[in-house]
Amino acid sequence: MEYLLRLILMLVVCVVSSDATLTRRCLAGSELFVCILPTFDYAPGQDIPVFDLPADIKAIRFIDPFSDIHGSDNEIQMYDRVLHRQLNSPPAIELRSTYMKVVEIPPNLEYGDFSNNAVAEVLVPSNQSYALRYLDLINNGRLIIPEALDNISRLVNLETLHLSNCAIETLPPNMFENLNRLAHLTLAGNGLKKINLEHFPMSLTLLRLDVNSIEELVVSGSTRLPLLEDLNLEYNGLQELNVAALVNTAPKLRLFSIGRNPLKQPVLNAILDELNRRNIAYFNMEVSNDAQCADHEVYYRGVCMKDDFFLMKWTDWLELVVLFLGLVALVGGIAYGGTVLWKRYFAARFSLPSSSSSSHS
Repeated sequence: MEYLLRLILMLVVCVVSSDATLTRRCLAGSELFVCILPTFDYAPGQDIPVFDLPADIKAIRFIDPFSDIHGSDNEIQMYDRVLHRQLNSPPAIELRSTYMKVVEIPPNLEYGDFSNNAVAEVLVPSNQSYALRYLDLINNGRLIIPEALDNISRLVNLETLHLSNCAIETLPPNMFENLNRLAHLTLAGNGLKKINLEHFPMSLTLLRLDVNSIEELVVSGSTRLPLLEDLNLEYNGLQELNVAALVNTAPKLRLFSIGRNPLKQPVLNAILDELNRRNIAYFNMEVSNDAQCADHEVYYRGVCMKDDFFLMKWTDWLELVVLFLGLVALVGGIAYGGTVLWKRYFAARFSLPSSSSSSHS
């Protein structure tokens, strides 16, 4: 009897699973306009399951399946237009953590969250117009192909773009040239070393550049970011900064996070004094722990710096030694020059009478 029950249960599971491979429905508990679907194996050219979706569904959210009967990895390797049409072309897609390698942007897509994947290519054919306003590609460490970033520049309706933790070391100079509606841009956690603010669109209100390797921030006289309110440059390699030029470039700046850079105390003091004078915050007062320093950090005037901030580095000692030697050389030179001049003056003064007497004789 127990064996018979097990056999019946196995048959039911097989029927359900085989039916699931043919038709997929929104999971129970899905929101009114949001359909939640388990991920599945898909690569271009493979058969796509049939989806039984309500006509009023506006967004698809993929999640890991609760069970994996067939032992597959449930990897959607590419989100392409074929799969998009099979899903009834929803305006919003959330497809995360599936090791996806390629994203093809459909023309009607408005919201795309493809974070935590392995995306290396973003396909945006040039002969189309695109409605995409929100694109999240955070934690795609293979997004280093220049063509992928160049293609993003065709998404002219973008308002929010997340490219943090994508191993980006350089930005194409014209990447943001046509993104005149872009308001929020995050580039944190990359390998950027030099940033020219002139390359960013004037529409930005938020720009995150923290946790990079930026040693130079170029602010030219022609740079204009008239709407920028929030700029984060923490955890970089900045040793100096022209705050006056920056504020002239971004007159609406309200929050400028500058801590955790290798700034010397006099330089940091000058920056903070200028920010205070212009009523610009340098830590987010709406977030209680924003000014709380971590281990190996010290708190100074509202910003967190490395714990060696108050210690003199070997370069500082070297500067002092060079300055001291320079002063010694200067004093020695003055003393030597004074001695030479005195000797000449003394010799000239006492040699005059003898010269005159010899001429009379």
